[in-house]
Amino acid sequence: MLGGGLIEGGSLLVVYNTGSHGWALGVEVFKQFLLSGWYGVVTDYSLPYSLLKKYALSVRFPLESFGMEGKLAIVDVFGSVNDIRIDDPFVYSLGTVDGTTFLPKMVALYSTLIKDKPQRIGISVTMDGFVEVFGEETGIRILKKNMAIKERYSSANGAINVLLINRDRVSGRFLSWLSQYSEHIVEFRPTHRPGVETLYVIKSLLPDFEPSAGIFRFKKGTIEILPTSQG
Repeated sequence: MLGGGLIEGGSLLVVYNTGSHGWALGVEVFKQFLLSGWYGVVTDYSLPYSLLKKYALSVRFPLESFGMEGKLAIVDVFGSVNDIRIDDPFVYSLGTVDGTTFLPKMVALYSTLIKDKPQRIGISVTMDGFVEVFGEETGIRILKKNMAIKERYSSANGAINVLLINRDRVSGRFLSWLSQYSEHIVEFRPTHRPGVETLYVIKSLLPDFEPSAGIFRFKKGTIEILPTSQG
């Protein structure tokens, strides 16, 4: 549906509504890359660590096991801005952070985490939480500066990023900026049936891409995507 997969160094933006399970698709993509040997970085803007673990459990994502096995790291931005420290060795704090210090601290930490890890994927949980922490205007400036950093340093260009965002919590302006910087976009819309949503693949910068739609089902922690004719 993306026209051939994910672009190396690109971003997959997953957009959904309140009550949606669309975010589970982004987690599943992230999980499959980790199972293929990639190294993962979870940047948590929205959830206390205890709740993050519960969300992971609900979609059968072995968060703690992956962390203890050295397959992923968690950058706990939520904990950093709320002065909470987590003891797990794979959970990292940025210390005191604000809109001016966040990106330099992230770049320094990320450079340490990805050292000697040529294949890496990140997931942002969630970009609406990012806006809540830093504010919309500062958030847009951080996005633009981050794009400039990626352009300047080739070491930052290989990573794939999965960006989760609840459209109900951000303005259309912020979503428009984030969409512009994303190579792939998948949107979810609710239906009248619980656990069933319409999935729209609306953007991919791969030349063979054609916009398409499907039926997304969530049940017992697993997802299924079907053609619309089978919905």
